Amino acid sequence: GAMEAVEAAAEEAEGTPIGFLQSARRSLRGKPNKDGARSVVVELLRQQGSKLKSTLLTALAGKIAADPFAKVKQLIQELIERLLTEASNEANQKGWCDKATKDAEQKRDYAAEEISTLNGKMAELEALIDKLTVELAELTKAIKELEDARAKAEKERKEEKAENAATVAEAHAGLSAINQAIDIISKFYKSAKKEQVDLSLAQGPADDAPDAGFDNGEAYTGAQSESGGIIGMMEVMKSDFERTISETEAAEAQAEEDHLEFMTETGKSLESKKVASAERSTQKDDASEKLDKADENLDEQTKILETSIQELLDLKPVCVDTGMSYKERVARREDEIAALKKADCILSAYEQYGPDGLSDAC
Repeated sequence: GAMEAVEAAAEEAEGTPIGFLQSARRSLRGKPNKDGARSVVVELLRQQGSKLKSTLLTALAGKIAADPFAKVKQLIQELIERLLTEASNEANQKGWCDKATKDAEQKRDYAAEEISTLNGKMAELEALIDKLTVELAELTKAIKELEDARAKAEKERKEEKAENAATVAEAHAGLSAINQAIDIISKFYKSAKKEQVDLSLAQGPADDAPDAGFDNGEAYTGAQSESGGIIGMMEVMKSDFERTISETEAAEAQAEEDHLEFMTETGKSLESKKVASAERSTQKDDASEKLDKADENLDEQTKILETSIQELLDLKPVCVDTGMSYKERVARREDEIAALKKADCILSAYEQYGPDGLSDAC
């Protein structure tokens, strides 16, 4: 229709501004009303089209000038309505662009902040896991050394205890034997000292009897002079056995006390290290779980960041790279609408007042 023709012509329309109303009055004198009004409108649209660099106004001027049968007022009204519709649509688009851009920027900024926070948190968790891993290794080693030391101590204590028990038993046996020997010998010497020989039983002349080292009729009483030495030696042996028993039992008691003290202290240390190891293990598991979760969140936030950046890139040609800013487009459209309304006013005023009433009316 007529508007499509105007829009098509708008792409090629050009014009040169002139002193509009003055020249309009001169050129309209003597022309019929309808043609005069059309000429004034054409000049106005060309002048404003050139001034505003509006291809729509220039194209409309060309359409009106080329087609004497064109319904000028209708063309102007249609173009005004078209521009108002575009203004409304663009305002809606501007609102949509602003909201979409704001949403994308918020997502981008939030994701970037989250990524920064997560990276810091993950670095802390990784450092904590490394620290706990080292501590767990040290605790595991210490626990193994304590368990080995305790096992060795138990084994050695068992062996030492058996050895001491055998020593004491052997000494007791020796002591019992030496006590019996001392008793027998003591009794022997005591009884032998009192003995006499009955000579009535002797055969042959007494004088022919060989010398036995003691008088005729004197009984053998043993080596009474040596008895003290023999028993003394046995008493020394007895003392040795008793000393062995007492010293071994004392050593056993001390060894048992030392062993119990060692097992108590190492037991406390072992239990403490096992508790610490369990705590470190729990902390490490917790840190590893948090690290895995943080890693998942990092992947999610990275995707959100990438998506929001892509959204902003997609919005750029529609909302940013439009040749003119929204403010500039609104200003030019308002100027175009004002020019069209003035043209419409001129048509109405010319019909009512003629060319002389243009200045006062419009």
